Amino acid sequence: MATPKFFRYGKEKNMKVHITRVDNPAAMQSFLSVPDLVYGRGTVPPSAGKYATGLRFMPLANPLLQHLKFANYVATIDDQPVGRVTASVDGLNPRPEEGFWGCFECIDDSGVAAALLDAAAKWLKKQGKTVMIGPATLNTNQQVGLMIKGFEYEPQMEIPYNPPYYQRLVEDAGLEKIHDLECFKWTLPGELPRQLARTGSVPGVMIRPVNYASGREAKIVQEINNRMLAGMWGFIPLSLADTRGFLMSLSSRVPPDLFMIAEVHGRPAGMFLSIPYQKPGQDGDGGVIRLAIGGIVPEFRHQGIHWQLLRSFYTWCKEHGYTRGEASQVAESNDTVKRKIIMPLFGGQIIKLFRVYRRSLD
Repeated sequence: MATPKFFRYGKEKNMKVHITRVDNPAAMQSFLSVPDLVYGRGTVPPSAGKYATGLRFMPLANPLLQHLKFANYVATIDDQPVGRVTASVDGLNPRPEEGFWGCFECIDDSGVAAALLDAAAKWLKKQGKTVMIGPATLNTNQQVGLMIKGFEYEPQMEIPYNPPYYQRLVEDAGLEKIHDLECFKWTLPGELPRQLARTGSVPGVMIRPVNYASGREAKIVQEINNRMLAGMWGFIPLSLADTRGFLMSLSSRVPPDLFMIAEVHGRPAGMFLSIPYQKPGQDGDGGVIRLAIGGIVPEFRHQGIHWQLLRSFYTWCKEHGYTRGEASQVAESNDTVKRKIIMPLFGGQIIKLFRVYRRSLD
């Protein structure tokens, strides 16, 4: 993908910014077209493209909409779309005071950005929310965080990507940091790491690939996800429909062996998902992979199951030529994972950083 060349709108005097709620197909087309102006045609990050964004607001394509309310806004100057934002409320959010802003794209103009964020805040306040969190599109289970480090890396589908000036726009609008999400460099060791080599198999544990074709699998993944992540920063439980959609989105691009399920005597115990996004070269080496989601449910922690999952992951990568990538997005407050896994196995080098902001609506 070509490197985005970010648009700078002229700072002429008396530019009038109009903020319009998207309520018809023409307005939606304006909403979807904003990234073409910001990044330039042909260099829009995959996560912000018209097709991917449009699917987020189609109920048949995004089950999340079954428990979510949203309002889209587009900013125009002289009838040209120059910015957009989404305000959203998730009915499954265990923190009822929270609303989200996301889908944010904007020219380098603090006035436009502030007007968009104000529109989102006003709508959320009408929904009874007292705090606005974001960017989170459309909640904290989908795309989260504003990129503030790592712009030299190629954009990925699941990970946010934005111009560096977005940080200034958001902070100029009065939003404050609430949490950071960290991405760590990962390189496949030449030999099995000591921590993995010295760990034996836990009695009764089976590590198996996900079964995309099984109707029961979504329920198992839902249970593991919701139990292993409960209590983590930003947690919102997945519904069964959310989980089915999640598995469907992965089935065509993630080999089952890279979505590992751990069971203990048949009981769901944990999972580990990695997403390949660059195949190995002709020499069968150099494939790039992203370690996306992993964890163990509470009653099976501290038994070594996570080491078995990581050993299976190492073996697969070694056999298939995936030798580098990243572990993302790890909440800065997740000290246990960073101390026990990230630091000893990956070295702890942060290559990307994503920031989540808040604004009080009181």
